[in-house]
Amino acid sequence: MSAYQFVCGLKGLTQLIKKGFITMLNITPSFLWKISQHYLSNKSLLNSQRRNMGALASPINRWFSFYDINTDLRIAHFLAQACVETANFSALTEHARNGGKEYEPDTRTGRMVGNKFPGDGPKYIGRGMLHLTGRENYDRYGKILHEDLVNHPSSVAEDPNIAVKTACEFWRRRFVNPHADKDDLQAVTYIVNGGYNGLSQRKLALDRIKKEMGI
Repeated sequence: MSAYQFVCGLKGLTQLIKKGFITMLNITPSFLWKISQHYLSNKSLLNSQRRNMGALASPINRWFSFYDINTDLRIAHFLAQACVETANFSALTEHARNGGKEYEPDTRTGRMVGNKFPGDGPKYIGRGMLHLTGRENYDRYGKILHEDLVNHPSSVAEDPNIAVKTACEFWRRRFVNPHADKDDLQAVTYIVNGGYNGLSQRKLALDRIKKEMGI
């Protein structure tokens, strides 16, 4: 790339930013705190929130731009979904109602997420910012990211970089951005959740984030 091409590229990027097509938002732990509901009466959950927010901010900033989650609406919709999936960033591992048995291969949900063997349900419960679920997804996204998620599923929750990156990769491969661009919460929710569970909570989270971002 010549110096001229580089300068032209910077000018083009600057124009996109000025026109509002690209948002240069720095996600901080403080910002994540402001957009979340707080478990003030539960010290354990409150500490988990603070710990996770502190760990997630840097990889969010790193991977959002890489995956083109780079406009106000895209950022707002992603974080609204993440707020609900992670219980306001308090849990990067799903608290499954039946310990994950509801995802076993002999259940409809288990088959939908590609679980094949007994024990896959608890082993591949939701983890990460958008709660990646099911053997098939752990296998698929592990291969994409060159991580052995099938044999080390807990890394999706324990490694903040993987927690964010798996969610961003899912967001891109499921083409969520166009729905976020249209501000279509129902469509975004259906792709992320596989249904409309917690839709009202997702709406409240989206409203909080839009207010904080000045959208």
